[in-house]
Order: sequence, then C-alpha cells, then structure tokens
Amino acid sequence: MGVAVAACQEAWRVAEESEESRLIARARGGDRAAQELLVRRYQEPLYRLACNLLRHPEDARDATQEALVAMLRSLRTFRGEARFRTWLYRLTTNVCLMQRRRHQARTRLLSATPVEACDSPAADPESAVLARDMQAAVRECVRRMPPDFRAVVVLREVEGLSYEEIAEILRLPFGTVQSRLSRGRRWLREALLADERISPRYARGEN
Repeated sequence: MGVAVAACQEAWRVAEESEESRLIARARGGDRAAQELLVRRYQEPLYRLACNLLRHPEDARDATQEALVAMLRSLRTFRGEARFRTWLYRLTTNVCLMQRRRHQARTRLLSATPVEACDSPAADPESAVLARDMQAAVRECVRRMPPDFRAVVVLREVEGLSYEEIAEILRLPFGTVQSRLSRGRRWLREALLADERISPRYARGEN
C-alpha cells in the first residue's frame, strides 16, 4: 500500500511540474493569461515568505509586489536549471534583504501582528494565555535574531524548504546553511529560555 501511495504521489508531482513548465513557457512567450495565473498562484506563498522575513504587513506587501514584478520581467532569464519555486523564492528573499537594508533605521521591522492568526480555541483559559505568551515571545525573539540566522530559520522552519533549496536561494555553501540553522535554533531556544513570559519547561518542549 505504501509503495502504491508513494508512486501515485510521485506521478502527481511530475504531472504538476509538467503543467507548471507549460505555464511558464506560455508566460515567457508573452501570454498575459499565463502570467496572471503565475501571479495568482505564487502571490500568497511569496507574501507569507516576505512576512516571515520582514514581519511587517505593509513591508511584506511591497516586497511581494516588487518580487512579482521582477518575476515577470525576469522570466526570460529562467532557464530551468533550478526548480521554478526555488528561483522565485531566491528572488523574493533578495528583494526582502534589500528592502531590510533600505530600512535599517526603522525600528519596526517586525509587527505585533502574527503572520497567521491562531483561530483554534484553546482547551482552557490558562492554555490560551500560555499560547498567546509563547506566540508573542517567539515573534519578539525572531525580531531580535541576527538577520543571517533569521533567513535560514524562516526558510527551513516556516517554509519547510530543504537544505539544498535554502543553499541555492541564499547562495550559500551547504555546510554554511547547516551551521547557521543550528546556531539560529540554539539562539532562539536560549532567547526563549531567557524570556520571563515562558517557563523553561515549556520553552524546552517538555510535557
């Protein structure tokens, strides 16, 4: 059963990539409908990525629009040497990093508004308070995280990209990605342990 499921998933992935390749080819040829479809397909994931890198909704919207415009202008340079998503995430990450450098003087790179609201009801009021405190602490710690760590941690832990994809997006050696992710995770854990809103036991993930 497991082999059959894996085979079906692989066939679906190949078919999806083939369909996207045809869509990209049409878009590169100037097909406006195909270009609009690409924009609609990637607008939300790119906004989510920008939010997690910049953590301010207005900045993220600006970066997303800039990345989408750059995507359409640069389609002719895409040669398929990397997966389209990897190429597009690298483009968006670069836009966000440039925007962050332009706004270094600003103090609100991260907003108090979470990227995704937690709408699920907590089991009890105490759990709800703890969840809110944890969410606020994580946002604050990510805001203070060194930029090099933040980009790697967001791409891995939030976007779920592979080490190879992150290395390609950030143009870093594979070992550097591993090192920064390890150091970023350690930095985040230590920052949470030092936060008075979060008990050491909760921050360590103990039951």
